[in-house]
Amino acid sequence: MNPFRHSLGVKIAAVAFAATLLVFAGIFVVDFSWYQDNLLLELKASSDFSAELLQMAVEEPMKKGDDAATIRQFENLSQYGHLALFLTDAKGTVTYSNRQSALRRHVAGLIPPGSFKDMLDLGLTRPLDHSALLHIDGAPYFAEVKTVQNAPSCHHCHGASRPILGAVVMLQNVSGQYARLTQFHFRRTAFLFLGLAALLAGLLYYIHRVFITRVGTITQKTEEVTGGNLDVRFDVGGSDELSRLSEHLTTMVAGRKRAEGKLAGLNRDLEKLVARRTRDLARKAAELETANRRLVELDRMKTVFLSTVSHEFKTPLTAVLGFARLMARRFHRDILPETLGRRDDFGRSAAQIAENLPIMIEEGERLAELIDKVIDLTDLESGSVEWKMAPMDLGRTAARAVENVRQTARAKNLALTLEADDGPYDMRGDQDRLTAALGHLLKNAVAFTTEGGVTCRVRRVDDELAVDVIDTGRGISPVDQEAIFETFRQLGDHLTDKPGGTGLGLAIARAVARGHGGRITVQSVPGQGSVFTLSVPLTPPAPDELDQTREAP
Repeated sequence: MNPFRHSLGVKIAAVAFAATLLVFAGIFVVDFSWYQDNLLLELKASSDFSAELLQMAVEEPMKKGDDAATIRQFENLSQYGHLALFLTDAKGTVTYSNRQSALRRHVAGLIPPGSFKDMLDLGLTRPLDHSALLHIDGAPYFAEVKTVQNAPSCHHCHGASRPILGAVVMLQNVSGQYARLTQFHFRRTAFLFLGLAALLAGLLYYIHRVFITRVGTITQKTEEVTGGNLDVRFDVGGSDELSRLSEHLTTMVAGRKRAEGKLAGLNRDLEKLVARRTRDLARKAAELETANRRLVELDRMKTVFLSTVSHEFKTPLTAVLGFARLMARRFHRDILPETLGRRDDFGRSAAQIAENLPIMIEEGERLAELIDKVIDLTDLESGSVEWKMAPMDLGRTAARAVENVRQTARAKNLALTLEADDGPYDMRGDQDRLTAALGHLLKNAVAFTTEGGVTCRVRRVDDELAVDVIDTGRGISPVDQEAIFETFRQLGDHLTDKPGGTGLGLAIARAVARGHGGRITVQSVPGQGSVFTLSVPLTPPAPDELDQTREAP
């Protein structure tokens, strides 16, 4: 069974049934109201003629003042058991009646319903000719009240002072007429109900055949399409909107089938392409992995080579520098004085030697400094350095670094200031290496500053200490702000714009900061100077955490 058909059919049947009941109830209420009005009119029409005859029969002797004849007329009417006729005075007391038991009694007491008393009271106060349908002891009665006005023909007995003499009250049992009319109304209502039921059944049959069944078929076909069957045809017959809808659905399913075929072909092509690209990526990944291992090995070999070469250079270079200084000292003491004033070749050679020896010593010292930096950097990168962690004052360390660079700054006419007024800045660290790291930052700032000055500022930041090296130099572009920490990398690598130095200072400073669990950051705007910040925790982290920090990029 199709749940859609069952659910929709039940809903439509329920709505149609409810609408039919509402229509039937409305028609029944209106018809019942008409029935009440028509029943009263029919009874009044059938009773008015009898009332007129009876009134004419009793009025004639009353006009003549013949009381005996009037009484006989009412006695003659006593044979009609279904009829009760009362003539009252102005107070409602029965004076004449075809029922002897009613004489000298108030007419309102003879009829139980209270509404009749209101009608009687109204008829005794003003002219009235009113009728109503009453139920007395379960039987229907037609009641009519007619005011007896004081006509000129009645003045000989009643005078002319009172406008109303009384009332004529007639009660007529209309059970037969009431039953016939009620039966007629019941039959009419039954025929109306049967007609509406037949109309409802025909309407539901038509809706079920023309709409519910066809919609159910469309729903069933749609479920088959949802299940994956794209060979379905929505054929529900007819030439109305549902038939056109089924044709459109058939066209849509056919289009979907064609689209899925194309999509399947595209998926197959895509799978082949993905498989090929995956193989290519795997091959490239393997090549990159191999290249990375080679780079790591080359980096290790480079570090070992630099360390080995540096150590091999250091010993003979120390000897060369020592002999050069000894030669210079003895040359200036023993030989150069003997050549003063001589203009021959010996004198000129001695003067040239005297000029070249300081250059040889200076370049040897620069080469020795480079070798010391290379050895220091390779030790830091390899993790073989021995850290001398101890309580220290970072403010005093910064002051030492500033004093070590002051002569260089003075030579360039640069102001070099220290801001560390809210000390002490106590922490645990390697004081010598931190001094060297701050010295590299300060030397770098002085090297790239031509006007203004350099400021070294020590401050507290939460649970860290920070040293800012602020210069008014050329600044660093965002692209170069990370590259400057690479080894042997300097800004201005052109022949006309290369500053002094080896390009190892910033790399050594970063390695020292990481060795303390800290970091170095840079903020710079080209043309507006730079700010290098070395931040270290008050207490160095644990050794395992420290190793992870040193390995960070």
